[in-house]
Amino acid sequence: MPLAIEWPYQLVATMSDRRQLKHDDKSFPLLDTEFRVTAYDTDGPLSFEVVTPGWTLGYEFQFRDDGPPLICATGGDGEVVTNAGATSLSAFLTSHGLLVTFEDELVLVEQGFLLHPNRDRRLYPREAIETFDWSGVNIKRESQGADRDPSSIQHRSIAVLSAEADWEIVIDDDGSGEMADIVLIRRVDQDMEILLAHCKYSSKTTPGTRIDDFYDVCGQAMKMNRAKSMPELLTRRLLRRERERQAEGRTGLMTGSVETLAAIARESRFRTLRATVAIIQPGLLRSKASDDIRALLGATDRFLSETYGMKLRVIASD
Repeated sequence: MPLAIEWPYQLVATMSDRRQLKHDDKSFPLLDTEFRVTAYDTDGPLSFEVVTPGWTLGYEFQFRDDGPPLICATGGDGEVVTNAGATSLSAFLTSHGLLVTFEDELVLVEQGFLLHPNRDRRLYPREAIETFDWSGVNIKRESQGADRDPSSIQHRSIAVLSAEADWEIVIDDDGSGEMADIVLIRRVDQDMEILLAHCKYSSKTTPGTRIDDFYDVCGQAMKMNRAKSMPELLTRRLLRRERERQAEGRTGLMTGSVETLAAIARESRFRTLRATVAIIQPGLLRSKASDDIRALLGATDRFLSETYGMKLRVIASD
């Protein structure tokens, strides 16, 4: 089962805001594009969408025996524009490749090789799963939206997470190209502590043990490219996105100010990152977490820990 598609690590490190993605006369920074798996399936084509605030385009992998996979547009194609010229997005993706993470720790790297560690699967400990009080929350409603709906999962999560520590910044970054649904930041001595929370709605009105509720949110958690693992890139990107929101008369800031966020971004290169990723899925009843769900969470936990030195929190229903 494919979980996540993202840029190769080395490409993210060299991206700048000047590299734009254009389609239908609307341009956006390439860094702010988002890859979304089209279908969580074990057969059929490996397809995905490229999503920006202005449009969505479909693509799929075409595998071949004599080289890396081709990545082809299934409808309209985007255009990557730089100071040196322009090229189609499909050609750009084929040239640079993409990373695809599957369940069971299987990874398709940009050269077209499948990598699979030879080890037993790890079950995430049931006792490590946290729970929130979801009373009054519609667990099928994920985002709080512009009206900051108090019955949403995101709104309740912001309230609970904000109370856990003296966070300097709490920001709703929900949207295409997001760092996470909720980002919380504080400076502690010489460290920068960051919590990246990914919320996911439940497919049913009552908690249970549905693995389909986890494929997407685990994929979001695994999409931890260098922009999210390097404090300077992460904070600068958050600052730019917030300034763009404020220029449109909106804000994602729930705690703190753009001036505080700018100060954190300036200092970030001199601080050590301590990052935690949270998966928030009230559709899971902790006592009924199946081995398949715990294996998926265990693989996510191991990926984040071994690749980035990040901790994982899982938050469900009691």
